Amino acid sequence: MMNFKEILLAQFNGQAPNRPLFMPDLSLWFEWHSKRGTLPEAHRKSSLVDIASALNCPTWTVHTPWQLEYDGIEVTREKSETQRVIKYHTKSKALSEIWSLGPDGDWWQTEYPVKDEDDLDAAEEIVKAMQYRLKSSKPSEADSNSGIIDVIKLPITPYSDMLHTLLGWSDGLMLMMAEEDRLMELLGVMEEKRNELIQNLAAGFSHSIFLAPDNLDGQFISPASFRKHLESSYQKICEMLHPSDNYLLVHIGGISKHLLPLLAGSGIDGLAGISGPPQSDAALPEARKATGPDITLWGGIPQDYVMPMVDISLLIESVEAAKAFAATDNRAIIGIADHVPVDAEFSRLKEISNRINGC
Repeated sequence: MMNFKEILLAQFNGQAPNRPLFMPDLSLWFEWHSKRGTLPEAHRKSSLVDIASALNCPTWTVHTPWQLEYDGIEVTREKSETQRVIKYHTKSKALSEIWSLGPDGDWWQTEYPVKDEDDLDAAEEIVKAMQYRLKSSKPSEADSNSGIIDVIKLPITPYSDMLHTLLGWSDGLMLMMAEEDRLMELLGVMEEKRNELIQNLAAGFSHSIFLAPDNLDGQFISPASFRKHLESSYQKICEMLHPSDNYLLVHIGGISKHLLPLLAGSGIDGLAGISGPPQSDAALPEARKATGPDITLWGGIPQDYVMPMVDISLLIESVEAAKAFAATDNRAIIGIADHVPVDAEFSRLKEISNRINGC
């Protein structure tokens, strides 16, 4: 009998057994509640593996066997309960970024290091100082029957990284148009450093899933932008990973339908975050039509539907639709699109599990 990891890898090969797989990302939900002692009463002392076992699903975990350092630049960090401030002390000037704790329990970046063109000299110093260094070669070993899915996290793809963390999407897009030549040069440096890391990782892993946590949002990325800045980047990652039978899973967020054919055409192996409204604009059947048959799709259930303020009938309808689709599509994984939010009701997660697993 296949274990969860074997079933998941079979999804990427199009050889999964005729059984819908439910795989939520419980990591944020579990960390939030375990720190505060607010896990469901019957699971107060449970581990993440225990919780996943109670839901009859794999334990999704992300392993980061590298760290990002900035050679020659002092980086200081200040942290409170609700805010994190990171300062980069370059020769040109100090740049700072601010992260605030969001209502979903995750950290949201609210201030970006580069505010205008006067910060670009310092930004160039930061990019040229970036170094990805391996800190371990393998994920922690897990018993084959433990149900742990330990994937390898990659750095955010450089174009997304530049806008997500350095410039910001709104003002950053304007700055990128005004300073295109200079920022394209920096993107090239970021690509080179990222590719060197991936080449080293690919040499140490085989038959593994690599996660690009790009959180692609079609509100900010046009097809033209994708072709110009992202398509070749994904193609290069796949060229490095595929010879060792590794797979690339890309995380999307927000509206995405118009990007799905382009993502599929870039050679990637899977997409995480698939959802219809209210979270995104392509339910599993629509996403499959857009991507073609060879991409693994993970999602189907909007985040909102596992929270108490939403009528549970919407959740049930969504689960039944995802289950029906996955029963006829051997590259579909049922999950909460994105991570399980901290406000999710455990009873709703059990409802999903029971309906999918026939309990």
